[in-house]
Amino acid sequence: MQLDCKKSKLKNGARVITIPLRRTEAITALVLVGTGSHYEPKPINGISHFLEHLFFKGSKKYPSADKISTTLDSLGASFNAFTTYEMTGYYVKVVKDNIDMALDVMSDFLKNPLFDKAEIERERGVIMEEMRMYQDIPQQNVVNLLMQALYDDQPAGRNIVGTKETILKVGRKDFQDYFERQYRGDNIVLVIAGNISHASARKLADKFFGGLPHGNSYDKQPVLTPSRQAPYIALQTRRTDQTHFLLGFPAYNIFNKRQYAASVLATVLGGGMSSRLFTEVRGKRGLAYYVGASFDVGTDCGVLTIKAGVTNNKTEEALRATVTELKRIKKEAVGVRELNKAKKQIEGRVFLYLETSDDIASFYGDEELLKGEIETPQEYIKKIMRVTIGDIQSVANDVFFNKRATLALIGPHKNASLFQNILAKL
Repeated sequence: MQLDCKKSKLKNGARVITIPLRRTEAITALVLVGTGSHYEPKPINGISHFLEHLFFKGSKKYPSADKISTTLDSLGASFNAFTTYEMTGYYVKVVKDNIDMALDVMSDFLKNPLFDKAEIERERGVIMEEMRMYQDIPQQNVVNLLMQALYDDQPAGRNIVGTKETILKVGRKDFQDYFERQYRGDNIVLVIAGNISHASARKLADKFFGGLPHGNSYDKQPVLTPSRQAPYIALQTRRTDQTHFLLGFPAYNIFNKRQYAASVLATVLGGGMSSRLFTEVRGKRGLAYYVGASFDVGTDCGVLTIKAGVTNNKTEEALRATVTELKRIKKEAVGVRELNKAKKQIEGRVFLYLETSDDIASFYGDEELLKGEIETPQEYIKKIMRVTIGDIQSVANDVFFNKRATLALIGPHKNASLFQNILAKL
């Protein structure tokens, strides 16, 4: 899939990416702001996510949550927002005839939010409930547990949602200051993808987002790997019907060329139902319902993780089987057929993902915001296809060893040393 993508810049520094798509009646507008939990000072951890909620609570032209949602619903729009470690995003997807009104709503709440005190208090309660919800979902909670363990007391290890203490403390002035610091043209990428020409999309960008101001935003603190006893076990003892573990290894950031080999390595290990870990841990041994591996990469750090949900009394066996597979891939070269299968699997998933205007907008927007340049899907796949058997083994030996291992585990277990002894053999 070769897409006609153009990049330009508004006078206020905002970057604009336009991608015409003729075989659709839809247009997606995605605004990405270069701010998330990695940018937050510790006393206001969670403010990026909290602020994301508040934009939908009223603006100068659309002064209530009901006015915003009713206007967008009347357009048949699909709209939402999200916050990650490094970005906050707002998107709206509409039929092409409704894009002007949709952008009018979106641009107004991003330029002229009210930050009504009563709405702040109401949303504070909503976010506290969201925090409790995630704590009750072990698959989600174990991710936070791992990141906290990997990057102790650093922005990279903090919860995107924040903590109870910070959410109860942040106030209207905090939101205003953070908004004025972060929501600046220089820190924003606007993507318009769908049934629209480059010229028309650029005109809309100027009209609705040209009024955003210039400014400086918070810089991230450099990520450091804590010096601690390794392998490190972060154990949360809870009464659960299933044990959830996430085994993480610090790896490469988005600018490191070895990231492509790391992605193929993760796919070989746990990228599908024919992967090594799925076959060994679930298929042959029946120890887990879900098991897999992934490589998550950002501008400041990358983490290669192995996840599983296993029978409580089989947790040690599942972890031993996992360690065995990691040791094997370090010592034995991956076969040509297995390597090619993993590459084609990545290629298929990338291009199947890029089937709709919202996913296309997300792909190109993420590239520009995080890297400052766009690596097209074709360019990405070419680099994946160049990964060799030697590259896989080299990365495995660089990443998988006990002094880099951190295990986050949630379940009815009390003795962390049992798991530490297993990982020590890696």
